[in-house]
Amino acid sequence: MGDEISPEIVLSWRRLQIVKYVNVASLAILVYDYCLTFDLEASLIWPTRMSFSKTLFILARYTPFFDVPVGLYYLLRPNIAVDDCFNINVASTSMSVFGIAIGELILIVRTYALSGRDRTVLAVLSLIYMIAALATVILIGLFLRSMTFGPPLLAAIPGCNETSGKFILVGVCFILVLVNETVLMSYTLWLGYRKYRHFHSPFIMTLYRDGITYFVFLFLGSAANFTILLAGEGELQELLNKFLRIMHSVLCSRVLLNLRDVERKRVEESLRMQAATGTRMVFADEDENT
Repeated sequence: MGDEISPEIVLSWRRLQIVKYVNVASLAILVYDYCLTFDLEASLIWPTRMSFSKTLFILARYTPFFDVPVGLYYLLRPNIAVDDCFNINVASTSMSVFGIAIGELILIVRTYALSGRDRTVLAVLSLIYMIAALATVILIGLFLRSMTFGPPLLAAIPGCNETSGKFILVGVCFILVLVNETVLMSYTLWLGYRKYRHFHSPFIMTLYRDGITYFVFLFLGSAANFTILLAGEGELQELLNKFLRIMHSVLCSRVLLNLRDVERKRVEESLRMQAATGTRMVFADEDENT
């Protein structure tokens, strides 16, 4: 009877397996998307001079390749020390928060471009962003301090054994992200109706298509994650955290890549027209629209 495993441990192990599968699948999505869009990055991003939008792209694109593997190590490393669990959790969570914050900045840049580079709009959006970012830093700090770890439930179960933590604080952070994105999307839709409803520019259409796709997906994902954090049990509370972090990276990187691709096609078309008519044309700086 001494070798029997309690039903609670079996259930905990099954939940951990689900979380691991979702995290591994999320990493696979990240790598797959990177391979799909690598040619666009090499042709549209690498040759350009360093700029604010390029810096945001690099941070959004490459930081997941640090914190996602660290998160998997946190879940898969056998016989990991309790102190190491705390340090790894702090590093992985902090980098995830940083990456999502970069994604939100990219959305602000996109909305600022749509506004016609209105500085009042930029000031208001930046203020909302800073308030949400400061609140998130405080909440994540409280969450990390609340985390405690214990020895593995069984020697055969790898990864860190979280014994307690205020996961609802993470859920509130995702709600703050959701509020920020709702403000951005509401203004975007209002601006589209007021200013761009008669425009059929590929650049404007790309801004709206990517913005709406980004918002709808992350709205649903954040709502689902908050529900899981609120009602989920044990290990399942971390089910979607890494997935949403990766999707922020994937989607916001595509926002900038798609805009650069549309701009490249516009320039190529203008050059063809210039060659056909023999006129000379001067093009805007690459960062004016992105």
